[in-house]
Amino acid sequence: MSEVTIREMEGDEEFTEWFADLTMREEESSGESVHIEDHYLVLANEIGDWIGGLRYTLRGGVAQIVDIVVTPEERHRGHAHRLVAAFEERAREAGCHLAEFWTADLSAEGELIAMGWERIMRREDYFGGDTWYLMEKRFGDTL
Repeated sequence: MSEVTIREMEGDEEFTEWFADLTMREEESSGESVHIEDHYLVLANEIGDWIGGLRYTLRGGVAQIVDIVVTPEERHRGHAHRLVAAFEERAREAGCHLAEFWTADLSAEGELIAMGWERIMRREDYFGGDTWYLMEKRFGDTL
């Protein structure tokens, strides 16, 4: 057996494309949900400056928000809710039956519930030792 090495890869290296292709082929041959697609929604102001964004993944009919952020000076203007609504639209278009995300901040839970989200799980001592909550939204009819 030849000597092998393991190292972390930077996101811009060719490996990410190679790995994505390999997982897609594995999914096609096995029928199991293996491949994860990363997607980004960019929030820009009227002159095109980035003021926030949302990163999400798609896997086996589930769309998951990984990160959502808005610059400090643009917060509390409804931008995060606009990003979540856009994410939901993309998830439906992709044929997902479920959307989800983890959060440690329940300050907007009332608004999320009004948008059809519900708290599914509470996890103590999770990221950073904090309590986190799994929020989910099921889609009845996907496009």
